[in-house]
Amino acid sequence: MQALASVPARRAQFVEMKSIAALSQPINTTGTLVYRRPSYFAKITAPPHAEQLVVDGDRLWLAEGDQASHVIALDSKPQMRALVDAIRGTLSGDLTLLRQWYQVAMTGQLSAWRLTLTPSDPSVASLIRFIVIDGTGATPHTIRTVQANGDESRMTINPQP
Repeated sequence: MQALASVPARRAQFVEMKSIAALSQPINTTGTLVYRRPSYFAKITAPPHAEQLVVDGDRLWLAEGDQASHVIALDSKPQMRALVDAIRGTLSGDLTLLRQWYQVAMTGQLSAWRLTLTPSDPSVASLIRFIVIDGTGATPHTIRTVQANGDESRMTINPQP
């Protein structure tokens, strides 16, 4: 967690595969991730599934395609806040923040680690079964999220210099 906390900002490309039970084929997307300490995170998904998700402090902006952004106050959506905090808490190395929502288990060494987040809050557990983040040093490489209904996403992260 100390290694993660030492990084003030990061930018990466991602590839995400979402497996949804209602669909016969997974959805594959690509895009850019941006993080700046203390609480800014952006996920910009490229066309054909263009979407911008930006979190700054306690607000989330979401825009699909070229539509106007919807602003959500995270305090009004605790389940959404828990998902955002899983990412921001990991990127910032904030174990206290992660423990507000999740049972946290870390295995491995600095050269290859795994962080497993299991919801401790029942409202979050109704949506998310678990989140597993794998990385090396101060760099997360994959984020796997398994929802309570069995749907799953796996994001591979390729840091940019």
